[in-house]
Amino acid sequence: MVRSKYQVILAWYLSLATCYLGVKMHIDAKSLVDTYGRSPAAGDKPAYFRLHRDRYVVLLQALDVPSGSRVLEIGCNPGQFTEILVQAGYRVWGIDLRPQDRAALWARLGVEVRRANLEEEPLPFEDAAFEAVLFSEVLEHLTHSPLPVLEEICRVLGPHGLLVLSTPNARSLRQRLLLGLRLLFWQSLESPAEFRHRIGLRGDARYTVHHHLYTAGELRWLVRQAGFASVHVRHVLAREGVGVTAKRLLRKPWRVLPKALLGGIAALIPPVRSTLLVKARKDH
Repeated sequence: MVRSKYQVILAWYLSLATCYLGVKMHIDAKSLVDTYGRSPAAGDKPAYFRLHRDRYVVLLQALDVPSGSRVLEIGCNPGQFTEILVQAGYRVWGIDLRPQDRAALWARLGVEVRRANLEEEPLPFEDAAFEAVLFSEVLEHLTHSPLPVLEEICRVLGPHGLLVLSTPNARSLRQRLLLGLRLLFWQSLESPAEFRHRIGLRGDARYTVHHHLYTAGELRWLVRQAGFASVHVRHVLAREGVGVTAKRLLRKPWRVLPKALLGGIAALIPPVRSTLLVKARKDH
């Protein structure tokens, strides 16, 4: 019997739902990230893991594709989240400016990481090659319009493929306070040291600093312009808890208390949180 187009679409969605219920739902993102944090691999860069731990949890929770799906991670150095993705059961590929820095790790994980400069060349993959693309903490480093890069991401995603993107929030409480202080004291919006460092960067080193921070509205518009039909933007707490511990509070209360206060305000007022998280689906 020949099924109608609508029956085929319904069957595809039922199959996908079954995968989510049977495979995806058993992944406990927090436990998986915490387990990785106690491993020798995380000990290679412990400070980096502490800084990004909450972001890793948020990203893994947002990755609503079944275990076993083909996932592209753009910007994968130092490889911590790459290893977490592999442990979660995903088939992972990567893009990075310096994949050779972690060649031994990629070999151990069985992950192919290709070199590409997003602003100068297309992604080195065929159309519809992946079920999901992770584009985390990269957008703000791009020196030019991110639209061509987002369009390339859309191209390599399959039908209804998922984009998970995170980037610092231009309207975060910390950003607003720093801006206010600089304006109050008649300072430049960028310190002299930051300006000189940024201007002196050449080649790939340009991508080591932030060039533009985005608002939720700007991100929503950009992702839709790139060809994504379903776009959802959330404000998440990804940096607020870093370094706020009872031990540090006792040792250096003058540093921890203000940060804890800012984190508490951000927890109550989502638009001033540190990070924007985008989940977007390709329409076909």
